[in-house]
Amino acid sequence: MEQFTLNFTITNLRFTTDLGTPNSAKFNSTEKIMQHYIDPLLQKSSIGPYFTGCKVTGFRSVRNTDNTGVDTICSYGNGSQVPKFDQAKVYQELRNMTNGITKLGIYNLDNKSLYINGYNEPLERSSPSITTAPSPTSRHFTLNFTLTNLQYTADLDAPSSPKFISTVKVINHYIDPLFKSSSISSVYTGCKVMRFRSGRDRDDTGIDAVCSYKNDISLARFDREKVYHELSTMTNGATKLGHYSLEKNSLYVNGFPLTDTAITRKPFLTEAPAKLVYRLSFRIVNENLTNPDSQSPEYKAAVESISNKMNQLYHQSNLRDQFLNCSITRLRSGSIVVDCKCFFQPEPSINRAVVERAFQDGTLNTTGLWLGSSYQLQGFSVESLELAIEAATYKTPLKSGKENFQLSFRISNLPYSPELQDSRSQMYQVNKEKIEKELDVFRNSSLKDYFAGCTVESFGPVHGKAYTSVASICKFTPDPFSGTLQKQKVYEELKRLTHGFTKLHPSYELEDQSLIVEGYSPLKTDEQESEGSELQFWAIILICIFTLLGFILLILLCFLIIFCLRRKSNLYQVQQGMYGVYFPHLNTRKLH
Repeated sequence: MEQFTLNFTITNLRFTTDLGTPNSAKFNSTEKIMQHYIDPLLQKSSIGPYFTGCKVTGFRSVRNTDNTGVDTICSYGNGSQVPKFDQAKVYQELRNMTNGITKLGIYNLDNKSLYINGYNEPLERSSPSITTAPSPTSRHFTLNFTLTNLQYTADLDAPSSPKFISTVKVINHYIDPLFKSSSISSVYTGCKVMRFRSGRDRDDTGIDAVCSYKNDISLARFDREKVYHELSTMTNGATKLGHYSLEKNSLYVNGFPLTDTAITRKPFLTEAPAKLVYRLSFRIVNENLTNPDSQSPEYKAAVESISNKMNQLYHQSNLRDQFLNCSITRLRSGSIVVDCKCFFQPEPSINRAVVERAFQDGTLNTTGLWLGSSYQLQGFSVESLELAIEAATYKTPLKSGKENFQLSFRISNLPYSPELQDSRSQMYQVNKEKIEKELDVFRNSSLKDYFAGCTVESFGPVHGKAYTSVASICKFTPDPFSGTLQKQKVYEELKRLTHGFTKLHPSYELEDQSLIVEGYSPLKTDEQESEGSELQFWAIILICIFTLLGFILLILLCFLIIFCLRRKSNLYQVQQGMYGVYFPHLNTRKLH
């Protein structure tokens, strides 16, 4: 038996939740009606004698549930007498039998929605418009090399990070003039950095790029060996690229050179068809991920289930011809946060809005967003990663046990400028790179076996000063048996290596008391103790003041009591007159 897909959209059947639920009463009854209308048409077609039947695999929401998409799989006998399946011929036959793809029994059809095995005549006849996507007249080759004086950092792995974007611009600034001076200068159209990768324990940074050229008759063939030798000559024997130093044996042009060294040091990218890749993120709210360990059975089962439904969604969408596959890159708790990448063939009709619309059409129904009938979604985003090259199976192993230390300090001979806060500016890039390189002094310390590298995070002004403050992160990978690396140790080592933290050799003068490691600074500790003593001193003064006030109040109280007693005693004093003592209470009869 052979199978082919049949897809179309009904404009007078509104999509409902139960239509999207297989084996529901409405699903089953509508499926029978579809078979009642579809089977007779195919039985009348050129494959009629061999046709065995169609089965509806799903109904989907189209145009915010106003219309319903129908996806079916049909079968026909495959024997020695069966002619080869001609999808274009079957398409034309069904078009004629459905009144120009407008009528299927009681249903009205979208006249551009019919697909037979992915074949759609309006698309086949339409001429591709000119867009930024690679055209059939373009060809691609890979370019790989390693920079020995650019330290790999985590933000170089994030295509949307400021460091990734700015470093790409610098690399393109150096690469483009080389190719414009090479034998392919007349057809060269540009290079795009696809990935930065860690070199020797992050000391170096590997670069994987995809370069394009026009498939022009002026270029008989692309001679990768010739281009390699031209680039090698223009980079001083593959050792210098602008202000960057190259690892001598790291240059590859479409995988060349094919030497013993090259065989043992394969670049990350191999020659493969270009693809468009999009990063999709969404949250599943009706399920929980209790074990986020990627090796757990629960995690693996969730990845497999979600991957199957994502692939089924796009295989049943109108992008099925360009769709390649979706793969889950990460699941996170809460309830389940999904990050995945979906790959498409690079055609002008494919862009971020189209991919997003197909996802929305495939998940939206009257009760919200649903992936299949199992997962209810909340919010989603689609991010374009543009052109990608299918990667080899090699992956850089992830390191564990890193300890990050936040460093902040001040550079007294670097005048502050607002340009230092613009990650795209040359001043920012030059100083960032120089400071990161100078912080490599840890490689000459007792911590050299654990040091992984430093990254400058930001520059800022210093209050009341004309110079600049620096915030950076230094990473260490301590031995699991050596215990936790202490911030005091990092502080003391850096201070010793910079002559008491006065000079970050050879370019920068440091404010000697400005270094802070993860909030730790002996000076800061002394200040805190001093502040504690000062607090205690003021407490003593306050106690003395309150004691004095209490004593004064006590004196006033005593004075008031004495005053009141004296006033009361005056009421009983014997009165005296100018003529002697006067006794008002004596009996007058005794005087006569």
